[in-house]
Amino acid sequence: MMDKIVVNTAIVGSGASGLAAAITAAERIGGKNVILIEKQAKAGRKLLATGNGRCNISNKNINKSHYYGDEKLISSVLRDFGYNELIRFFRELGLLIREDSDGRLYPYSNQASTVLDCMRNRLIRLGVKEYCSCNINTAEYKNGRILLRNEETEMLAENVIFSCGSKASPSLGSDSSGLGLLKNAGIRSAPLFPSLSPVETKEKYKVLKGVRAKGRVSVICDGNTVRQKQGEIQFNDKGISGICVFECSRLINEYLYFHTVFGKSCRKLYVSIDLMPDYYEKELCSYLRLCRKISDQQPAADILSGALNKRLSEVLVKYCRIDKKPCRDLKESDIMQLSTAVKNFCFTPVNSDSFKTAQVCAGGIGSDEVDPDTLMSRKIKNLYICGEMLNVDGDCGGFNLHFAFGSGIKAAKNIK
Repeated sequence: MMDKIVVNTAIVGSGASGLAAAITAAERIGGKNVILIEKQAKAGRKLLATGNGRCNISNKNINKSHYYGDEKLISSVLRDFGYNELIRFFRELGLLIREDSDGRLYPYSNQASTVLDCMRNRLIRLGVKEYCSCNINTAEYKNGRILLRNEETEMLAENVIFSCGSKASPSLGSDSSGLGLLKNAGIRSAPLFPSLSPVETKEKYKVLKGVRAKGRVSVICDGNTVRQKQGEIQFNDKGISGICVFECSRLINEYLYFHTVFGKSCRKLYVSIDLMPDYYEKELCSYLRLCRKISDQQPAADILSGALNKRLSEVLVKYCRIDKKPCRDLKESDIMQLSTAVKNFCFTPVNSDSFKTAQVCAGGIGSDEVDPDTLMSRKIKNLYICGEMLNVDGDCGGFNLHFAFGSGIKAAKNIK
């Protein structure tokens, strides 16, 4: 016999946005009038994995410049939920927050589990009932209410908040099934593509696996630099990673999926890495001439031994095809070529299943389908959408979690 549940507000998905929505809704209308539905065995699984288990919940430098996608949704959420509102929200849950030197905000414990525990403890105190291992198969508007159904249960709600996430990190339960449900109900979304991911490249340097180097990453589209980020670059046997690479990956993945960058056609895209951004090429040539004298009979790779990782030096001299020479035999043209390679180490991104390794997903439901002021569907009354399902994604540094919390709270504040 099928279970039947009637409730004021049902929240589908218990990630960051769903948990924030459930707390806010329960505080407004009472926890007994709110249910939280999760298809996984436990709530908040993806939240536990954020920030390498430390949960970078926000950033002191919250502003629109760190976000991409639907500008109306970005502006609306950030207008209501900025740095001070986030601090106040978590302080009321009893969570202490610390700020690092770059403005990133973490729980004082440096453990994501602390954030989840504080949020779930509030839900328990408010009396919100959780339905885990409950995968909703259909959603339809019926007699002024919304009917959610699977093989075992029917849930009839006055309000429904969809906070199911998107397609990034499928190992943590993300599969875009929520977007599929809404598509069946006539709610469209912009095409999805990965963001904040490692970049697989055509060039494979297995010897560089595990090597880290400070540098500057540039994305070059049809000869123009369209993004540039500086920081630690991590090399692996498939390509490149690191925060500065992640922050370039949105444009790279957009090109790989659609052959566009910022929505405009792009014929050719590659990545250039400057491994010594503190030096001009002329200065680097002078340094290499000095090292040519110092290293003398040693292998060509040793000319960079005082500046770069040994394995990286070996790859660069092979890249320039001068690896068979001793340092003293390097010609002026070799010096200039090596200097150019250090300042412009090129990689060609290739298609890969980046959703598996992406932290977030770009694309989703935009302001043509939801009212930015309420996050309610324009097609289905009292159906709200928040979090990663929306066409908004941000840079590394806590910006995506901040938007998730803020949009969940905004949706819940607008339920009737």
